[in-house]
Amino acid sequence: MMFFIKSTFLQKNFIKFFEQVESALKKGYNLFMAKIRKLLPFDTKKIKNMISFLGNDEAEKFMRRVLDTSCDLFHYWLPLEMKFKTESYVLVENGELLGMISVKPTYGNPYKLNITRLMFKKDYLAAGKQLVEFILARYGAKGVQTFIVSIDDSHDELLNLFNNGCGFRNCSCEQLWRVNLQDIQDNISQPNFRLFKNTDAQAAAMLYNDTVITHFKPSMLKTKNEYFDTPFKGLKDGLEWNYVQEDRNLHTLAAYFSIQSLDFTNYIIDITSSIGISLDYDSILNFAQNEIKKRVKNYTIFVKTKQYTEDTKMLEEYLNNKQFSCVQTQNILVKDFYKLIKQPSESNEIVLFAETTKPVFKIKY
Repeated sequence: MMFFIKSTFLQKNFIKFFEQVESALKKGYNLFMAKIRKLLPFDTKKIKNMISFLGNDEAEKFMRRVLDTSCDLFHYWLPLEMKFKTESYVLVENGELLGMISVKPTYGNPYKLNITRLMFKKDYLAAGKQLVEFILARYGAKGVQTFIVSIDDSHDELLNLFNNGCGFRNCSCEQLWRVNLQDIQDNISQPNFRLFKNTDAQAAAMLYNDTVITHFKPSMLKTKNEYFDTPFKGLKDGLEWNYVQEDRNLHTLAAYFSIQSLDFTNYIIDITSSIGISLDYDSILNFAQNEIKKRVKNYTIFVKTKQYTEDTKMLEEYLNNKQFSCVQTQNILVKDFYKLIKQPSESNEIVLFAETTKPVFKIKY
């Protein structure tokens, strides 16, 4: 009798085990047979079903932003150097949409690509990995050297996917602080603020690069081209206004700051200031609020801090003294594809093959 009970128990467990193996193999086979293609307008309903937990209003807003920025099929055919808008791809298997990924070029630097969205169905982490690997392969072949993604520090599963599954490394983090509008002082003098001009690009890039902490420089430095206003400015995703504060005594820039928004409701102020100069943040916030009020009535203002720059400490002290709250921390993850540097002297070449998720390196000696 006991033998019969034990045999029945083992049999049930073996059956359960083989069912789990069969399910896993089937899911893996389906992903292998799945197809990744460009996002199309008729995918709207399927994506809305994936984000139904957001509620109808938020899902509608999300889809409107996605379709406005990602369904310009002409843009997909542009060469890497001319891309300026977000591009999105979906993973489809037997007519079922399993996931979506969006990438956005860095203006003025086509070799730096930002992964801005990654979503996939519950329990389909492999679909997310497949989408990321697709982006790395597709755009790496086109010449992209640096891939960057920002992930909220509460999303452990995504952090693990990019770190351990796709070979990204932790670089630094950025934070958003919500500004209490009633605490912004009115009628403050605004010393030497003016609109950014393309002739300021070199000075703005030098100002920013000087503030980047040394060990973050390889991944976070910017070129002057990244500050230029492009001919396609009106076609960019969202909006961005750029300003500078001049130091007329030194004939240089004391500060550069931008006001950015993707939804025309939430506005992010990103400030870069010269090291050693005590900046009047009250005047910047007052100026920024006045610029926003000229265009919209209802708005929320956030200030971005960057943990990889030296001027962040002073800005954080100001924000804490104002009792503004930090509402978001995003980890910045980076994956670099290094290029072979040519040297005039004769040398030998060694090819090192890393793991499958790592690029191939060539070393000269």
